[in-house]
Amino acid sequence: MAALIQRSKSAMKLLSFNHYWRIIAAGISYVVFAIGAFIPGIYVFLIAIIPSHQDVKQARARKAIQLLCRFYVNFMQFLGLISFNIERKHVGPIEGHLIISNHSMLIDALFVLAYVDDLCCVVKEQLCHNPVTRIPVRLAGYVSNSAADFVEQTSIKIAAGENVLIFPEGTRNSYDTQLDFKRGAANIAVISNCPVLPLIIKATPRTVQKGESWYQLPEVKSRITIRINPALSIADCIDTNLPRTLQYRRLTRYWRDYYLGEINSIA
Repeated sequence: MAALIQRSKSAMKLLSFNHYWRIIAAGISYVVFAIGAFIPGIYVFLIAIIPSHQDVKQARARKAIQLLCRFYVNFMQFLGLISFNIERKHVGPIEGHLIISNHSMLIDALFVLAYVDDLCCVVKEQLCHNPVTRIPVRLAGYVSNSAADFVEQTSIKIAAGENVLIFPEGTRNSYDTQLDFKRGAANIAVISNCPVLPLIIKATPRTVQKGESWYQLPEVKSRITIRINPALSIADCIDTNLPRTLQYRRLTRYWRDYYLGEINSIA
């Protein structure tokens, strides 16, 4: 019995050490991201000032952002801050798709940007005016979520073969099954009549949640699953003969039920 108690105490010390190391690793990650973003930032600035076609500038800016995000999520895994795996169930190229994802973590967008090509993001208005982010946001052709015509803008981009990312919840949720989906994503899908690529992201335990500081980490390392499911057509989800406003509501409800099932299926 004494030996068992001693092993339990040793395990608790090890767990505590791992927890403290991940807090240190989180601090390192933030510093590295700030420094690492500076280098692509210079590259993006050069893209902005060197004469070139706008489409070329956009493609180069998006590629730089993708490489930075991919480096960063892999760096966090290397440090032992998180572990993640990508489950690719979608087969074939991803072009002209609306990309949707649930939103529980600060770093959700990093995974999507890292592993989906040619991605246009629907971003918060602040990023369009922030002195640090406005140039890359503009060059990458991202769309402000506060633009009066943001549905029309995204529909045009999808019709041109670009992929558009939007989080239907609009902000991070408080628990996995909250899923308070807004109608904006459904509006884009119905108007565009485009294939929809659902990404399901689940962290166990949840980490970097809304309202938490960077150092408030779970006691154990978070395991993150990013599942890229087969694309859905609107006609497979709802009756497209319904009035458009009813289609928006039905599609929003369909997606919420779909995500509830998918999230619960991830161990």
